Amino acid sequence: MDITLVFELAAHIARSIPGVLVPTTTGGLLFWAVMILVWSQYRRLAGMERRIHGFVRNDPWVSTGTALLFGLVAGIAGSILMVVLGVTLSQDDIIYLWPVALALLLISPRLLCFSYAGGIVSLVHLATGWPPAVNPAAIMALVGILHLMEGILVAISGHRVASAVYLRNDRADVVGGYLVQRFWPIPIMIVFLLQAPPDAVASGFSMPEWWPLIDSGAGLSGSWAYVMTPVVAALGYSDIALTEMPIRRARRTALQLGIFSLVLIGLSLAAGMWPVWTWAAVLFGPLGHEMMIRTGSGREMKGKPRFVDRPGGVLVMDVHPGGPGETLGLRPGDTIVSVNDRPVESRQELGEAVTSSGWFVELAIVDGRGRTMILDSNRYPPGQALGIITAPETADAPHVNLGGGGLLARYLRRLKRWLRRRRRA
Repeated sequence: MDITLVFELAAHIARSIPGVLVPTTTGGLLFWAVMILVWSQYRRLAGMERRIHGFVRNDPWVSTGTALLFGLVAGIAGSILMVVLGVTLSQDDIIYLWPVALALLLISPRLLCFSYAGGIVSLVHLATGWPPAVNPAAIMALVGILHLMEGILVAISGHRVASAVYLRNDRADVVGGYLVQRFWPIPIMIVFLLQAPPDAVASGFSMPEWWPLIDSGAGLSGSWAYVMTPVVAALGYSDIALTEMPIRRARRTALQLGIFSLVLIGLSLAAGMWPVWTWAAVLFGPLGHEMMIRTGSGREMKGKPRFVDRPGGVLVMDVHPGGPGETLGLRPGDTIVSVNDRPVESRQELGEAVTSSGWFVELAIVDGRGRTMILDSNRYPPGQALGIITAPETADAPHVNLGGGGLLARYLRRLKRWLRRRRRA
């Protein structure tokens, strides 16, 4: 493909995608509905942080704003890749994805992913012939490209919304770690094939002869036109980091997402040219994604946890932004050994030593690289706690249950408790 054509397409896509932000159109209404959904997920995360720690580490408005910015950039990049690869869809390929994705969201937030929705719609079509106009190869190519964008987003910003929590690992030990949840609205330009009268069939770009590689109109009669239209998708990244810090965990996951997406795109392109590959692409989408998630979480749950109670000091898991601990220079992974030459071995000892120290505080710490350092201040607010989250101690209970499920599961649990109370009454 001519590089000049690629630049022309990129410019057209960059001009067109902001149109999805206009709420007076159907696409705009869907986009802002997705934005509200993304904000509600970040708001729920902030509520959990306030309930557990008494402060919010990740402001939902900031998280939503950055998700919007990154989502727009990823949408432009993904749109260019969709058009350059020649992936075309029909309206029937898209119309079923969102209802299925929202139904899966009720089961679990991590299922808000087109790999599952696209896999279900495509499998139903292959097994029953319904919906009749669905093109599984095009759907799975879309899923692969979206996940390639997700891998890039996870590598860049996947670690930025991480909440420190206590939970039980596979050995039933209470350990410290990070619950990482990221959601991005992705407005992506998709080439649709629409039926049109002969005099309306025109193209603004002269595409190569081999284009498109996956054509939803193959075998159709009549006059058809390719129309580039923005469609709203949502990407969700949910993970736990117990054996390493969130940034390293995110980069590892990003690499896995990259491999997964490239394999899925390859299978989808093969299915577009040789239908015998269609089942492989459709099955690999949801199953490969689930295997990737389970392998990653299993490694974290079975591996050696980073944040557990150890002798020789108090291990810092997280630091309240703008709090006294951050002002002193404390970072996650630091071990506080003493306060004003007073050794500390527990959260209680640390709190008593700091709040009774007065204006001058001197912390002896060992950082995450094993270096001994001194952090001090002669303007420390008297009686104020450091504003940190420490690793769990022996008597601590877990903060979260990873098997809690989504909205539907929560309502079913509430209904079960209500029925139990009624029977007791």
